[in-house]
Amino acid sequence: KQWYQRRVAITAGVLSEDSTSFNPMVNGMLVMVEPQICPVQSNQCSSGENWLFGCKCVKEFRALGDCKAKPCQLFRHYRESGPAALNSFLNSESYEERYQIIMKYVFDPISRALCECPGMIGASTNCARNYDGTLFTFTRMDRAQFDSVVEEIDWKALKTILHGWVKGGCGEKNGKDCVAELSDMFSISGRWLDNTFRGEDSCQSLIRLEEEFTVYMETAFSFNMTTDTVKSVANKFMDVYSDMQRKSLCDPSCAAEVMDSFYSCCVKHSLEVTLSKPMRKNYQKLFRNMWGLFSEEKVPNLNSAVNKYLAMMDLDGFCKDQTNVYGERNEECESLGA
Repeated sequence: KQWYQRRVAITAGVLSEDSTSFNPMVNGMLVMVEPQICPVQSNQCSSGENWLFGCKCVKEFRALGDCKAKPCQLFRHYRESGPAALNSFLNSESYEERYQIIMKYVFDPISRALCECPGMIGASTNCARNYDGTLFTFTRMDRAQFDSVVEEIDWKALKTILHGWVKGGCGEKNGKDCVAELSDMFSISGRWLDNTFRGEDSCQSLIRLEEEFTVYMETAFSFNMTTDTVKSVANKFMDVYSDMQRKSLCDPSCAAEVMDSFYSCCVKHSLEVTLSKPMRKNYQKLFRNMWGLFSEEKVPNLNSAVNKYLAMMDLDGFCKDQTNVYGERNEECESLGA
């Protein structure tokens, strides 16, 4: 019933009466924004015509050659496929199907655009760093907070992280398209929810993890932020999360099925790239750099919690005392050069 009520509310707020297009209000906003994302190609730039992103940003993207058209292509994809995608999402009958729709219509196009045009990362970060649009004047919003955030961010570390994510998620491994493979991996969590709510006690169901999941939820709601430190909270949370993941991924009776459902050569490659030593250093730099945006206290030492999380991502090492299925998959991928 609640999902039906949400569906009706979303449809009324976004789509037309027959649900085949966006409603006039949304269409009006899209018409207003389109010239900003799909500007007329010219060597000149008018700040009045490019009020949303500014001329410095327009120049950044013009310098990308054929890739300068990618933002416009993405915008038109979402505008044209949006109503059908939203209808599919609202009419879907399972969590797995909803997650698949989100990945297909939202994340996959962005991933493929970045795989083809990684230069958009640098252009986008430079747009934020050197913003000269008039959005704040137009909306009468205070720009001071935006500028303070821009000054705090370690842009070099952020760009390195984003480029690492793109490198880890693009290309092919073992003849499989990694964008599609990673999409499937993220959709698997929907299958777990479906099986759980159907009361199915199977390898891909939270019912199998009832004891560990109960402890996990109890721990999550037990923290007292006035007395617990960030460090202690992170360590407690990672302890119970690690226990739950160990049962989920390593249980010998289910490990092979769980591994086959998500751990492909593409996933292996992505984890290796995004959790490499250079990437870890940049995660730490960005965390320390941005901590001041959220707290005036000293940056907490979260090394112990982070190391516990990273240990879980090395699936072969994490599960080795119970199963070797992840190690066998690693060897298979390496033998194929994947």
